Amino acid sequence: MVRIIGLFLCLFFICSSAQSDPLYFEEAVERALRRSPTLQIASSEAYSAKGQQEQSGLYPNPQASFEIENFAGNNQWRGWGHREERYFYTQLFETANKRQLRYQTFSYQYYASLVGYKAAKLVLLNRLSRAFSAVSAAQELVLVANEQEKIAKEIYIIAKKKVDYGKDTLIQQKKAEVAYFEAIQAHQNAIIDLNIAKRKLTLTWGSANPDFTEVFFPFYELHSPVIFEECLLHLCNQPEIIQNAYQHLSAQENWRLEKANRIPNVTLQAGYKTSYETKDQGLMAGIYIPIPLFDQNQGNIKQAYFDMLKTGHQGQQLWLLLENKLAVAYEELQRAYSEAKRIKEQTLESAILAFELAEKGYHEGKFEYLDVLDAQRTLFDVKKKYIEVLNLYHSKRADIDYLNSQTD
Repeated sequence: MVRIIGLFLCLFFICSSAQSDPLYFEEAVERALRRSPTLQIASSEAYSAKGQQEQSGLYPNPQASFEIENFAGNNQWRGWGHREERYFYTQLFETANKRQLRYQTFSYQYYASLVGYKAAKLVLLNRLSRAFSAVSAAQELVLVANEQEKIAKEIYIIAKKKVDYGKDTLIQQKKAEVAYFEAIQAHQNAIIDLNIAKRKLTLTWGSANPDFTEVFFPFYELHSPVIFEECLLHLCNQPEIIQNAYQHLSAQENWRLEKANRIPNVTLQAGYKTSYETKDQGLMAGIYIPIPLFDQNQGNIKQAYFDMLKTGHQGQQLWLLLENKLAVAYEELQRAYSEAKRIKEQTLESAILAFELAEKGYHEGKFEYLDVLDAQRTLFDVKKKYIEVLNLYHSKRADIDYLNSQTD
């Protein structure tokens, strides 16, 4: 019975983890936005900041207290007849607009967390785009490796027949055999790379096992990059910049709050007193004001001030980093775009023609096998380079899209 259950669980695991359907980019985006642990963490942080904002705006709770004295003692205070009872109502009043400053501090933190959620979503979509492009590139490399293996096999068969008919030497056959085995290994390596790329893609929506056979992506589409100044224009509205601006505003308000904390709060007390010995009753009132003789909140004020300066410097550093990242990504995008166009329109056609001529000449006995091998390697090196350049092009487009993304 245990073996049957174990077999059933194994079969269930295999079936559930088996690859089934192709995956479109829109579906991958939907999965990532719905399942990603990264977004769930960012969402929790936003809700947490919202709770802090709500808590910071609440008034201090009043206190009710009761005191009794002069009872259960000795002599005249024996028993309950001489007891005195006091009833107090105490309320703390915050001075120097502290509650409003505290609420504004946490409000900016909440706004920063909301923008942080949008930034986390854009980072996730950037990772998804890059991973999706990487899977598309890996798929194309598998096709190229498969084609290379087939051609290497055909040439190996031709070389073997030529040796059998005495038209070529055995060393040529062995060279073709080695090239064929290398092509088989390259094909297997390409499949492994594809499986790894799929697993990296599934991590964006919090899964470990790919459940798709392939991805559909306009991998070979090329669009001319927009001008750099237009990209730079949108950088000031980038979510990371907006988030840092809110963090800086929060630090400013916190500095004002700490300066306000130098001023003591006031506690007012009102009460009622009853003496059972004299049958007297009366009201009571009191006020409590701390004397800021030693602690004037000096340390917290200094810390808040330098925290405010730090967020300002962080904003300057962030702008420089993002501007530099945008400039580098734009340069790499332009280079990838130009190189991809050149390979497509010039190099690839020449490499295909050279291989076809070499293969035909080898069939007719006009060329040696080394000529075919050299033309074959050149052709597939060009194809692989073309795929790598296209993958770089799509990756840099994703980076620029992220840097140009704006908050709603």
